[in-house]
This record gives sequence, C-alpha cells and structure tokens, in this order.
Amino acid sequence: MRIAFLTPEFVTDCQDAGGLGNYLNRFGKVLVEQGHQVEIFVSSKSKPRVLQHEGMYVERVWPYPGRWWMRIVERLLRIIRAENDWDTVFRAWCMSRELSAAMERRHKTRPFDIVQSSDLMSVGLAVRRTRNRLHVVRCSSACDLYNIADGVTGRINMMMEKIERTSIRKADLSYAPSRLVADHYRQHYSIPMEVVRPPRAVEATPLEYPASGLPPRFFIHFGQLCRRKGTIWLGEALQRAFRSEPDLTMVWIGRGSFQEVDRALAGLGRHRANVHVLYPMRKPELYSVLKCAEAAVLPPLVDNLPNAVIESLMLGIPVIGTKGASVDELVEQDKTGELVPLGDVDALAAAILKVWRGQSKAKKGFTWQSAIAMEMEPHWAVERFFALNASRDATNFKPA
Repeated sequence: MRIAFLTPEFVTDCQDAGGLGNYLNRFGKVLVEQGHQVEIFVSSKSKPRVLQHEGMYVERVWPYPGRWWMRIVERLLRIIRAENDWDTVFRAWCMSRELSAAMERRHKTRPFDIVQSSDLMSVGLAVRRTRNRLHVVRCSSACDLYNIADGVTGRINMMMEKIERTSIRKADLSYAPSRLVADHYRQHYSIPMEVVRPPRAVEATPLEYPASGLPPRFFIHFGQLCRRKGTIWLGEALQRAFRSEPDLTMVWIGRGSFQEVDRALAGLGRHRANVHVLYPMRKPELYSVLKCAEAAVLPPLVDNLPNAVIESLMLGIPVIGTKGASVDELVEQDKTGELVPLGDVDALAAAILKVWRGQSKAKKGFTWQSAIAMEMEPHWAVERFFALNASRDATNFKPA
C-alpha cells in the first residue's frame, strides 16, 4: 500500500524530535520493511526539498502562507500580536493547507491508499475526503487535556482545541495510542475512536561508554522537563525523600522551561547538588545513561503512552510513574515499576524511597513481556493498523 503521513515534526529536521517525530520514524521503517511505500510530508522551516530517509520519501513543506493576501493577513496579525494571538490559529490553518496541497500534488501522479495526519496542530484539517483513499487521524495528544495539565487557559487555546476536534471529526477514522485519550474523546465529545498501539523499538544503539561524570548510582528523569510531565511534582516529592535519604541522587535530561525547572529545584536547599541537570542528548548517548540508571522517575499529569516510559521498559529499567495518565497502561505494579496516585506528593516520595532502598519487587534488568508489550511488537502493531483501516465499508474504500 501507499501511505502518506502529514506531520508538524519529523527526525529529518530534528534528530531528537518529540514523541510524534520518533513514532513516525519507527512506524515508517517497519512499514517499509514489510513492503509498503511510505511518504512523509513534514512542515519545515528548512529549505523545501525532497529527500530519502530509511527508504521513506520525505518532502519538506514550507509552513508559511504562499499567496500574497495570506502574507498580508499574517503581517497584520503579527503587528497586533501584543493584543491578541490569532496568528497562532492562522498559522495552524496555513500549515494544514500547505501540507495538504503538497500531498494532493503527489496523489495526482501516484495515488495514496491511506493518508494519516496528526491531531497536533490540526495538520489534517484541509485534507479532502476522496473516494478510494482513507484519511485517518492519529491523536498524538489531546489539546484540552494537555492545556489543563500545563495550566494554559485563554480563548485562543479554546479555539485551537475546537479546531483540533474539527480536524478529527472530518476524517474517515481516528485512533489514539492510549486508552486514556481514546476514552476521553468518546466520553466527552462522542467522537468514535479506536486504540492502536505504536510499534516498540529502541531508536538507536546505546554508546558502549556513557558520558563521564555520572554518579555511581542514580535515578533518571528525562524527556520534556515541564509541569505536564510531572517535573514540578517530582521536585516536591524529592524535598521529602531527601529528608530520609540524603544520598539519593538523580540525573535530569531534556528540554523544558528554565522557569519550571528552577521552580522544581528551588525547594531542595543543600540537596540541590544531588540533582544533575544535563542538556538534551542524542539518542545513543541518552540510552547509555538510561542503561546506567537504577530506575526512571516519569510521573506525568497526563500523557499518551509516553516514549520515555516505553524506552525505559525496553532497556529493562523500572519506571516510577502515575496511575491514570496512561503510564499505567504500560507499567505493571511490582513487576516493571511502581505506580502512584496522580498528584500525591507523599506517595511519589514513598515510591522513590522504596525503589532506592531495594524494597520494590521491580528490579532492573527485566525483559519486558507484558500483554501490551506483545501488542506493540512491530508485526502486530502494523497488523492492527491495517485491520482498523479495513474496518471501513469496502464500498467506500477500494485500494488504488
């Protein structure tokens, strides 16, 4: 089959792209290995061009408006940006329009069987329904859930949330990688949504020798360092954990707001030196550090089957995570980690101490073999993806 993916990010433009970019890289490679043709259309500020990546056709699409009247609107919105943020909505619309146009140009010469767009930035909003071609939206995030967790409010954010839901409703099918997000859309917005797990894989081979200067024993917190990922909550829990275990040591790696990281570390006092904050690393180096950790502390307030948890489990590293934020769909209590109630500072501190003292049944070095791990085996993940698409009435879809 010929499959097109519309996305605001991909690894060709950012080697350490977020969860969406890394997922598409993994999934695309698996599809190519199984004989399918994969084309990626990515919104990029780099010079527009076509390139080959791991057997995939990748087209960089300039995200800014191309028509003269659109450029005038953009300029006017930028001038009055101090008073409103409507340019955010306009740019999202432009990105969707340009990505869709690029895909349609290819479709005219080499028709696609399936077009998958991300709900992130509503990049599939402009995709037209076409006979013999399915449009599928993968819900990488739920904008309203994420905004609540990040403490973000305002009418522009509400507008973007509505646009995201509109883009999902316009598609032929939609799915999410986690039950949490799928259930959210079903229950709150009556949007039919399936669950399709992503293929699991370690993105790169860990370096044989990790970065120098690492503590002899430590826990790791990595990925995005922000409120939604539990960084501030973790800082509060560490204040209590250090009172009982002053030798407890952590390594934090990732991108995030300096203000939020400083806020998370502000209350640690003399124990601030026990938390080593490192710059973002390329995957081989990151994995080499992860393999040295005793456990990963990844307690998001809300998430959608986070890559950091998947990567930790695949490397046999126990995860201290959150109940009710999709981490509990991945982690098994007392087998592959510890799960704590959402926002419970005392419970998170207790779990950290339990694992640090070796009192947890979840031990480093396990082989991840749970039911969901089996679902995420590349073969089964791809089979489930095609089974979802085959569920459409055959009279409405005939492969090109």
